[in-house]
Amino acid sequence: MNMHKDKKRQMVEQEHFDRLAGVSGEIWWGSTTQAGIKRLQRRARLIAEKISCFKDPVVLELGCGTGAFSKFVLEELPLLRLTACDISPQAIKVATERYANYKYACFEIADVTSMPYATNSFDAVIGNSVLHHLPIEISLQECFRVLKPGGIIWFSEPNMMNPQVAIERNIRFIGKMLQNTEYETAFFRWSLAKTLQKVGFCDVSVQPFDFLHPFTPVPLIPIVNKVGQMAERLPILREIAGSLLIYAKFLFFAPLMQDYLFALN
Repeated sequence: MNMHKDKKRQMVEQEHFDRLAGVSGEIWWGSTTQAGIKRLQRRARLIAEKISCFKDPVVLELGCGTGAFSKFVLEELPLLRLTACDISPQAIKVATERYANYKYACFEIADVTSMPYATNSFDAVIGNSVLHHLPIEISLQECFRVLKPGGIIWFSEPNMMNPQVAIERNIRFIGKMLQNTEYETAFFRWSLAKTLQKVGFCDVSVQPFDFLHPFTPVPLIPIVNKVGQMAERLPILREIAGSLLIYAKFLFFAPLMQDYLFALN
């Protein structure tokens, strides 16, 4: 990656999320609505199911912001040893104060493209709406590096096939009104799956899910939830869901596979 461009990205993203955390105490417009909370709770439950296979798991959360998602992960797994990082010092300050009572959770400033964590440190690397802010391949390589053999990644990211997401990402002034930065994007699931495989991940799954919009009126949440989860199982309709659920493994033989794949490029 061009070093000047990467430095600019870091500055823009940091200033953007410092400002949001300072003004509202949050970094995402949909994290505090009733529907938004339901969405985060569901994601936390899905993560808890995947992490339950590990004994005493050590988990890294990327792009934690002010801890809006961390809260629900910690509620699902109160004794989880969680390290959560973000590029925004202001957001980390808010998160650290909010979760001071969680003995096994710590919040740290870090850039995902060059993380200060040792190789093979974590059982799982997770995140909610973070990868689309980042240069994807180098960020996934860092995830791969810090995972222990047998570890997993789990992310939820915006789906470029969703009409609203496509409009936000391709018509910049609309995206700006919805708190997007100039570096944000979204993903097509097929190309993202190929990138994960290129990096060296195995058992790759990138699936569209979630039709519950954060601005869904409270009385309609149960029915929208029910219909939306039915739509997730319909082959064509599911492709326009709002998010992509991303899961992959770092298997024991993965480093050999990674060396082979890199040698091909």
